[in-house]
Amino acid sequence: MLPRQHRLTRKASFDAVFANGRRWTGQHVTIRTLHNGTDAYRCGLSVSKAVGNAVVRNRVKRRLREIIRGANVRPGYDVVVVARPSAAAAPFEGLRADLAGLLRRARVSGAPVEQGVDR
Repeated sequence: MLPRQHRLTRKASFDAVFANGRRWTGQHVTIRTLHNGTDAYRCGLSVSKAVGNAVVRNRVKRRLREIIRGANVRPGYDVVVVARPSAAAAPFEGLRADLAGLLRRARVSGAPVEQGVDR
């Protein structure tokens, strides 16, 4: 779980990112980013019913939260990750590579930190 200061929690925050942010689309996820003018990054997830039933949606959200937790997101940005229907069948490494590539393209992150590897 992300610490509270790194989570988008209010509808107004999501609406601001959707209305004013930039969008990058990948194979399994789409991200929207907006500069927030603070010293911390905030992330939110959007997984619609098109992805699958509740069990599938929750599994996708758990995977995306774990990937974000290990990513090197730069402070000062709000990021909303929107899962596409293909995310349900994607392997964890496929989701990780897709999200990491989008974060790099958006210039809000470097490569995700690999488990057990110091950089």
